[in-house]
Amino acid sequence: MKLKPITDDNRKECLDLKPHAYQEKFVAPNSDSLKKAEKEPSSKPYGIYSHEEMVGFALFDEEPYPDDGYFWIIRFMVDGRFQKMGYGRAALGEIIRMIRSKQSNAKIRISHVPDNSVVNKLYKEFGFVETGEIIHGETVLDLIVES
Repeated sequence: MKLKPITDDNRKECLDLKPHAYQEKFVAPNSDSLKKAEKEPSSKPYGIYSHEEMVGFALFDEEPYPDDGYFWIIRFMVDGRFQKMGYGRAALGEIIRMIRSKQSNAKIRISHVPDNSVVNKLYKEFGFVETGEIIHGETVLDLIVES
């Protein structure tokens, strides 16, 4: 598994990724996420790859968000065809590693729709802790990583 920046060359592949139909309520379409990335100077979109095939998508801050000092993982999804194969776990670990390499004692934030118990469990396995905050209707979790 590796992360590659989204460019004009792989944009369509990213737009073709979809969660299972029952999961669509949990994650914004990748088209919306790419539009958001254009407006957020600290955020960069990445494809999650297995060999040369894109299996998922992530949008996260490469520098602390100016308003709160957190590195936000804004979007994180694995295409329905590739779920339960370990790609999400591997990709989340790589994102955390990339952020850790940029700043010691980095504060990372991630959020999810409250009834998405599967992703909540995954985030907590990495040490994320619920803050009690709800932002834009989503449960917020924090992780402090030391380098």
